Amino acid sequence: MSALRRVGLVTALFLLAGAAAGVLWEWLWDPTTGLTYQGQWYLEPAGPDRSFSSIALFVVIAVPLGLVLGVLCGIWRGHEVVTTVSVLVAAVAAGFLMYAVGHALGPADPQVLAAAKPDYTKLPGDLGLTAPDADRVAWHSSALLALPAGAMAGLVGTYLLGKQGLARRSRG
Repeated sequence: MSALRRVGLVTALFLLAGAAAGVLWEWLWDPTTGLTYQGQWYLEPAGPDRSFSSIALFVVIAVPLGLVLGVLCGIWRGHEVVTTVSVLVAAVAAGFLMYAVGHALGPADPQVLAAAKPDYTKLPGDLGLTAPDADRVAWHSSALLALPAGAMAGLVGTYLLGKQGLARRSRG
């Protein structure tokens, strides 16, 4: 298989899996709820277990997915440097795509909706990778590294273990 075809297949595999993982992330996620007050949205009940559940679920889905995809790409021998670079770049893109698809399928931003709602209106939180504060930037999250970290661990593990696996060599 040519190097260019390998890059295309790896990229397509990761992007397809990233989009599917975004759908799964939104499907498994339980929306947090909050209340509006004076044009702002507040998480109710407040607490880190509520506000970070979407981040934890993202990581729980992304790391094993990356690991499996990395192992699958590592099984294809040949063009190891090209495969490593393409897995890294495609895994980063798949992580962003997973976030974008899940976020687009989830509820709208409650901070924006709260401005037009009367006080004490219940609104679901949005699916994101940061705390539900108004000043947070959506793409500034270390959770986006989960899929690339899993992919590189699977790929490097496959390269290091090779065909021998963990078998011991005789010394004599």
